[in-house]
Amino acid sequence: MLIQYYLALAAVLLSALFTRLSIPLSRYLSKRLNLLGVDAHKPDSPLIPKTGGLAVAVGALISTALVFTLFNLNPTILAGVMLSTLTAAAIGLYEDLREMNPVGKPLLLALAGLPIILLGIYYPNPDFPFIGRTRMHIIYPLLVLAGFSIISNAINSIDVLNGSMVSTSAVALTPLLIVSLMEGRVEALAMTAALMGALIAFIPENKYPAKLFVGNVGSLSTGALFTSIAVIGRIEIITIIALMPQIMNEFHIIFSMGGLKSAKLVKERPVNVENGLIEANESEKAPITLVRLITARNKLAEKNVVICLIILSAYSSALALITYLLFMR
Repeated sequence: MLIQYYLALAAVLLSALFTRLSIPLSRYLSKRLNLLGVDAHKPDSPLIPKTGGLAVAVGALISTALVFTLFNLNPTILAGVMLSTLTAAAIGLYEDLREMNPVGKPLLLALAGLPIILLGIYYPNPDFPFIGRTRMHIIYPLLVLAGFSIISNAINSIDVLNGSMVSTSAVALTPLLIVSLMEGRVEALAMTAALMGALIAFIPENKYPAKLFVGNVGSLSTGALFTSIAVIGRIEIITIIALMPQIMNEFHIIFSMGGLKSAKLVKERPVNVENGLIEANESEKAPITLVRLITARNKLAEKNVVICLIILSAYSSALALITYLLFMR
């Protein structure tokens, strides 16, 4: 058990270090390529470099590779995780450069799961509360592909406020880290710790007022790593429960918009901003989002909305851990 603590600590520290070292480069590339995003919830709508998430992906992947090598972990798993995450990152970077077809994007993200399937680094016997271990040899590979698309899009959908994606994702990783440690799933433990270290290291740049946006490259690669952890660590249900706010937010958006549609086709914003306060748009045509629901009764400052999102993530993460301890251990 002691070696697992060392492994997790090494992964966190290395990812934090490489993320911090990569931040200046990601900021430079964003400005050089004119990849700037409007901070729509600020009164003066400042332009912010929007591909800072490159630093998160770089930090997490370098740390994962080093820890896998130092602790002699499964190289096939490392190869699959690297390929899947890099595929999602490439899709995200392309979307940061130009708008993608809203229907084609989920299909492309499903392809990020192919390395996991083709290398056979999955276990088609997921555990369910009350039911126990199941056999899903035929359908499980399809569920893996769907998982990459759903989770990546869900995490992407919560990245609407300063610090919202990185903070809620770091919280959601907590039960995954604990369960991986308790179950001795060292590969999943290394990946979880690496991603957590990268996200925490990026928070100072992304918290209110943001100096760097995560961008699609950061949120989609984070989603791919989450899915890889769930599959390889055999903690699929724990991951889904921990990410329930993000997943429900994504499905609310899809259903309220009547399907997968480009944001440019949405005439009504889900929220309005007045004097620095966010309030829900009362129009029935506005998409339903978690932020809109949170601000339905009271106007809130952006920082306070993010705190509400963190509390929701903490609640879901606690439920995920309780589910494991009471019904799956």
